[in-house]
Amino acid sequence: MSSASDPVPGGLVTPGARVRSVSRRWWSRVAEVAQSHLAPLGPAADPEPEDFDAPPPEAVLDLLRHLGVVMSRAGDATERVTQILEQVADVYAATGVTFFVVPTGVFVRIDTGDSSRMDFEAGSSVPLRLDQVDALYRLIDDIRHGSVEAGVARERLDALVASRPRFGGGVSVLASGVLTVGLGLMLDPTASALPAFLLIGFLVGGLRWWADREPMLSLVLPVVTATVVTAIVFQWVAPALDSPPLEIVIPALVTFLPGAALTMATVELSTGDMLAGSARLVYGLERLLVLTFGIAMGAELAGLPPAVGQAPVTLGAWAPWVGVLVFGVGQFVASSAPRRTLGWLLVVLYVAYGVQALSGRVLGTLGASFLAAAVVLPVCYAIQSRRSGPPVPVTFLPTFWMLVPGALGLQGVARIVGVDQAAGLGDFVNALLSIVAIAVGVVVGSGLSERIGRATSTWRGI
Repeated sequence: MSSASDPVPGGLVTPGARVRSVSRRWWSRVAEVAQSHLAPLGPAADPEPEDFDAPPPEAVLDLLRHLGVVMSRAGDATERVTQILEQVADVYAATGVTFFVVPTGVFVRIDTGDSSRMDFEAGSSVPLRLDQVDALYRLIDDIRHGSVEAGVARERLDALVASRPRFGGGVSVLASGVLTVGLGLMLDPTASALPAFLLIGFLVGGLRWWADREPMLSLVLPVVTATVVTAIVFQWVAPALDSPPLEIVIPALVTFLPGAALTMATVELSTGDMLAGSARLVYGLERLLVLTFGIAMGAELAGLPPAVGQAPVTLGAWAPWVGVLVFGVGQFVASSAPRRTLGWLLVVLYVAYGVQALSGRVLGTLGASFLAAAVVLPVCYAIQSRRSGPPVPVTFLPTFWMLVPGALGLQGVARIVGVDQAAGLGDFVNALLSIVAIAVGVVVGSGLSERIGRATSTWRGI
């Protein structure tokens, strides 16, 4: 964009002419940005498929098993992974292809002429970043349109898995603090706790950065983080602020909660995928208990803080809405979201929180969780249909930390271990029921979204 000091061809120019010239350039630039970012809603023309020879079965087998593992790391349900792998196999004219997909690996069998070949690739528990998820589904979209050869697709798949985060370690640590402040505003909007949220978030971000470089720490990162954070909060932070300690601890640990795994487990069990659903359910419950064990260890090391004398003063009803914005910005950086997706991410987060908060006054917690999950998915598909819109998982996955009342479930398990066992058991059961409500909403929202997904040229699944 030209500034007011840019020279204008033609010699001496009057101030009015200079302003008109700058104005025309500015509006021209605005029009270009609007045309590239605000394309009208609706289908775009599908690219013409390229003509290339059918790849050898071995190359297709290698691509399919690796693609299935990477999709599992992106959080896809096993049924969805199988469906997409079948369509990819059809694109490359592979015959006699069968799949057996579990969250921890993929079996693929394919005909090779006179015989068949079967291979297996083990999965990984390390989830993909949002920029990797975006690249993955754009690759799947290109494969579906027949515009990329199998060898090139495998190279792109390897490249996105090996890609580095967009932001460095220092920026990610800062983003962890911002993310924790946003969650704190949504869960415990008190002015005195905000500095504690920021510092504890920095600590959690620093531990994550260290774990990325130390394999031994990465194995026990959730329990170590829960222990360290709880001990610090119980020993120094909660007594200084005169605040309930768990209300400070939980926002810093929310990103470790297995909300997505528990919700996906419920979805898979409801669709009859008992093996995958049971595996995810056990994993989610184990992660929840590990975090609770860390909280219990931290409380044992520091000792219980004194009872809170007076309830802290909250910031007001506006604080959670600001918290959604702060959380979205922190999540955008911490998860290395693709460029130009922050606005779309905030739209989905505000829709999810708004529906859940407003409908909760009429429908209660369970009804609000169901309705929010059912509404968010169609919104994600509508955004995906825009030319500048990211794939559905990029905007949908971060909403789990708001839709799933993981903080309530963690606090309930912590109370079971502590002194208020009856209240803790009730909180934990309510959290599990809310997860079921969200899972049913996801199933309903998926059915509604199919109409939007088929009406556009973009083919990216959740």
